[in-house]
Amino acid sequence: MTIQVTSLIGKTAVSRESGLKLKSAIDDLLSQGNIVEIDFEGIQFYASPFFNTVIAPYLGKMSLGEMKERFIFHNLTPVGRNLLNQVIHNAIDFYSKSEEEQKRIEDSVNNGLD
Repeated sequence: MTIQVTSLIGKTAVSRESGLKLKSAIDDLLSQGNIVEIDFEGIQFYASPFFNTVIAPYLGKMSLGEMKERFIFHNLTPVGRNLLNQVIHNAIDFYSKSEEEQKRIEDSVNNGLD
């Protein structure tokens, strides 16, 4: 089943909030055992917080190979594709760490510059 991203979030894929909307739609399809096709036609801007929210959590639950079998991405711009690949790379690195190290990183990110 194909998710038209613009119908869910408009023309920008930048915020965590928008990412949560798309992730919810993906979760519904995955829970039914579907392959998820995500169509980014019409998306003009991308940012890592969006992809971190949408894609990265799945790499804590499945291998990259399984993700490639269950997700199909359509109509990403070259910038969007590069950003998605970078987020996937970072997520693989993050989830390869111990839970203690993951928590330390999460705490650092959540606390920002405080």
